[in-house]
Amino acid sequence: MSDIPVVLVTGFLGAGKTTLLNDLLKRPAFRDTAVIINEAGDAGIDHALIETGSDEVMLLEGGCICCRMKGSLNATLNGLLRRRAMDDFAFRRVVVETSGLADPAPVLHALIADPLFNRHFSIAGVTTVVDAANFAATLAHHPEGMTQVALADRILISKADLATQDQLAAAEREVAMLNPLAECHVLPASARDGTLLWIDPRETPRPLSRRFSATGVGHAVTTASLAFPGRLTQDQVDAWLDRVSDLFGAALLRLKGILHLEEVSQPVVLHGVQGLVYSPGLVATAAGDENRMVLIARGIEEQDLADALTLLAGMARPAE
Repeated sequence: MSDIPVVLVTGFLGAGKTTLLNDLLKRPAFRDTAVIINEAGDAGIDHALIETGSDEVMLLEGGCICCRMKGSLNATLNGLLRRRAMDDFAFRRVVVETSGLADPAPVLHALIADPLFNRHFSIAGVTTVVDAANFAATLAHHPEGMTQVALADRILISKADLATQDQLAAAEREVAMLNPLAECHVLPASARDGTLLWIDPRETPRPLSRRFSATGVGHAVTTASLAFPGRLTQDQVDAWLDRVSDLFGAALLRLKGILHLEEVSQPVVLHGVQGLVYSPGLVATAAGDENRMVLIARGIEEQDLADALTLLAGMARPAE
């Protein structure tokens, strides 16, 4: 059975996650999608579920499946699999709306570490919704908002029509500083594009503007990236990952890279969340001749991240 892609949709309280999903669930292109929401969430989907009845899983008119999360996310996903087998609830993909106060890192960690999840599902990325009008206040008072942005693969800025031009520009600047790796889109007030939720985890990281870059920003988040030539062995990469884990531990929020390994003909994609690293596969399209690695950490000096990347580059053997 092919893997079922799972996207985490996160964002601070009131950012507009539920509004976005409610809008998308009405669209034909969103059929065959299972949506998992938190028991104690915002209005919208939760409200509709509560009024419809007490069943934890229901089929919506648009063909989507909506499920209230009971207990752990892993258990809820496994429950959806059983319901699909027993009740013919067909779905091809899953959207998980996390709580506005949730740090997505432990959620990702729990999924990646679960053998049953890896047998049936695959992580298709983290999409974070940011409130343009209130993002500055969120960052100032709630570290969860910072982590949600730092871990994102794609960032959607909402409520642009309610924000001033200065607020919108400030939100875009903060997002770019916190996570230069992520794609960023400003959501229109209507005609939302459901494809913006979906990220191919095997896609090549965004081109780097410099061969080496390290950005120390406010909120104690540091980003470093490096592009370098050569080929590495699996043992070298494993040793480097062990070293990075020992040095930074849970402070390393995110790792993402494309590496050329001697044992594999195509470039390999690596993703990491707080010390747990997994590979969603090989790069389907040409990734160029260079290796690329990005580290995003909290409370770590940027020079320490730069030194870790330099160590990895020093292991590479020139390509023949």
